[in-house]
Amino acid sequence: MKKLLLSLFTVALAMNTSFGQADKALVDAQKKNISDAIKKSDEDVKKSPAKARLWLTRSQAYLDLALFPDSTFALTNPEAAFQALEFANEAIKLDTKEGKKGSVAKEVDQMMVDKKFSNAFLNMGVVKYQGKDYRGSLRYMSKASEVAPNDTISAMYTGVTAQLCQEDKIAQAAYEKYMTIGGRDLAILYGLSQIYKNNKDEDKALGIIEKAIAIYPGNKDLKGEKFNMLIAFNRIDQAITQLTQTTANDPKDGISWLNLGLLYENKVSGLNDEIRKIQDKSFKVQEVDRRIAAQNDQISAFQDEVKRTKAKLKTASTPKAKASVNSQVASLEAKVKELTEVLTGIQTEKVAAQAAAGDAAANKAQMDELTAKVKEIRANLPSYYTKALEVDATNYDALYQLGAYYYNDAVEIKKQLNGMDMNDYKKFGKDLEAKLAVKYNEALPYFERGFKVKKDEDLKEILKQVYRELKDEAKLAELEK
Repeated sequence: MKKLLLSLFTVALAMNTSFGQADKALVDAQKKNISDAIKKSDEDVKKSPAKARLWLTRSQAYLDLALFPDSTFALTNPEAAFQALEFANEAIKLDTKEGKKGSVAKEVDQMMVDKKFSNAFLNMGVVKYQGKDYRGSLRYMSKASEVAPNDTISAMYTGVTAQLCQEDKIAQAAYEKYMTIGGRDLAILYGLSQIYKNNKDEDKALGIIEKAIAIYPGNKDLKGEKFNMLIAFNRIDQAITQLTQTTANDPKDGISWLNLGLLYENKVSGLNDEIRKIQDKSFKVQEVDRRIAAQNDQISAFQDEVKRTKAKLKTASTPKAKASVNSQVASLEAKVKELTEVLTGIQTEKVAAQAAAGDAAANKAQMDELTAKVKEIRANLPSYYTKALEVDATNYDALYQLGAYYYNDAVEIKKQLNGMDMNDYKKFGKDLEAKLAVKYNEALPYFERGFKVKKDEDLKEILKQVYRELKDEAKLAELEK
């Protein structure tokens, strides 16, 4: 959009510059001539309203005003362009007999072909734009595009001013028309793609970007935008396909190697989310089972208490004592009933949880498949970042991602260690600690190289943690200086 707005401003500036260089006396004379011509043509039409030639002369006078480069003078009648068109149409009407146009009507048609009217609207649109009256500018620009339907300039500026007015539907229609009549401006193609993107019309947004790439095959920004769109639309597999082809065509494209790695990281994250969703459904069933067991324990405890309390009736020697025992029994039985009703509700939850979880065997098979995919993808991840570093050994993101790859493995091992009880630690703790140290040592060189490239505070804290875990006091002290 910035490019478009600059273009429009440049048009306006160029017009004013040409005026500024003209002789003031000559310009004043031109203004007077136009004013006089308007006044005379108005009077002539009043006297002879049926003469087509007079209506054409009047149209030309008003056109001269609307086309004048001095905005102050042009704005003495902001409607001049619309009036000129109205008068021209009247001339055509008067000079058309039985469907056949006369010489005056044909002159008007030629003026249309010569873009006299569209240029008048375009000029006033620029004037309004300069005054930051974008809605007013849109009115003139859209009319310019209407009277010159094959003019790409007016279609383009109609879209630009429409977007400034937040009229995306009008802008979209204008940009689509612009492309249909042969427009190829990169900024317009990009602007239309963003409108589609904002409207969640993914296929059209991508389609426009692909057309732009076909027109400008060497433009890396367009390819980057397509990649960004695929990510925004969560079309990870399509993005992977695109970058795989890119790296095949240009193995020295380090950024694409890096992005390919990041895409696969994203894919792993998505697969892990799927695994967690299946696990969560299974855990829900297990949680309900735990609550059912706990509820049954409570019911059983109160039922036992009912039995013990009823047994007291045998030893109750007075009516008062028997009444007290019966009251206790009634209270306990009410509690058993209450707990049983709660149990029924939990059992209903279990039915729903089991239905949501589906078949346990099928779930396990699906999780095994997803886990295998994650394992396969993760095994290949370092190669993409390594390829990026072969192109540029100082690529901070590739260095960070490689370090994070091993560091994240260390985090998982650390979780296992922290979750161990003493017995498990005695059996497996030392082996896990050794594996943990290996992972930290694998991550460390990449983090250290990355920190030399960019003194990132978050990475600095990670390095401190790794040094503490590895008990490297010297490096820790050096980093904390």
